[in-house]
Amino acid sequence: MKKVLIVGASGVVGLEICKLLSDQNIELRLQTSSREGAERLKKYCDDIFIAGDDDDFTGITRNIDIVISALGNSVSLFTSNDTSFYKTDLYTNKKILEDAKINQVKRFIYISILGAEENEKMSIPGSKRLLERSLENSGIDYSIVRPVGLFSGLHDLGIMAKRKLVPVIGDGKAKTNSMHQADLALFISEILETGEQLIEIGGPETHTRLEMAEMIAERFDAKTLKVPESIAEAGVILSSFSKDIKHKLENFKYITTHDMIGKAYGQRTFKEYLYTIDKNDLP
Repeated sequence: MKKVLIVGASGVVGLEICKLLSDQNIELRLQTSSREGAERLKKYCDDIFIAGDDDDFTGITRNIDIVISALGNSVSLFTSNDTSFYKTDLYTNKKILEDAKINQVKRFIYISILGAEENEKMSIPGSKRLLERSLENSGIDYSIVRPVGLFSGLHDLGIMAKRKLVPVIGDGKAKTNSMHQADLALFISEILETGEQLIEIGGPETHTRLEMAEMIAERFDAKTLKVPESIAEAGVILSSFSKDIKHKLENFKYITTHDMIGKAYGQRTFKEYLYTIDKNDLP
């Protein structure tokens, strides 16, 4: 039986993959950076590797056949990261990739982001693109999965909606087909042993950003507010006091003003997902 390492296992996507593969009785090793994360994971397996960005990852892939990396810093404006996107998304993943080469791991699946190739100068997609290149040159069989965006990644707009306003940058005409994190996990399970080297994937329905904002506003009894791109750009510049916020804002501005569409996959719709969110769970 093949043994699978899930990196970033206690995150939103990692947890969904854990649930799915555990239900399939696949032998797992799970990586998380904290004791709290380990507590969430112990129901899925006993083989838990606790290590953060500054730690030694030597041996993490020993006796592992397949690595799935869902590791990456939070892009939420309401979550503060302790390290840069380059340190976590690139260098920590590279530590694991180097260990995988030493231990002759057969396959490596990396969950990246749509737009990584077009926006290499931006911190969030740029760090992911550099890791993609390292994987491409590793000699390991690989799949790079670039999801359009996840429903859970839109919780920031839900938080704003609780305060009665949902911002829409520009005219709101940019289109996307964001997907449920559980659908992404299901897709990963389908390419566990073999798959295309590059896959850009999204959900079953395509909406404009304005349409999505209106659905959020309806769900949380809020109103939409159009923000001119020039003001959004000024906000990115003024946020330079915090590199973390600046990088998140520039990424948010880009993805919400450009079409972000991947291959349609899954069954769960955004509107259905909104009604699974308890507003009391949002800060």
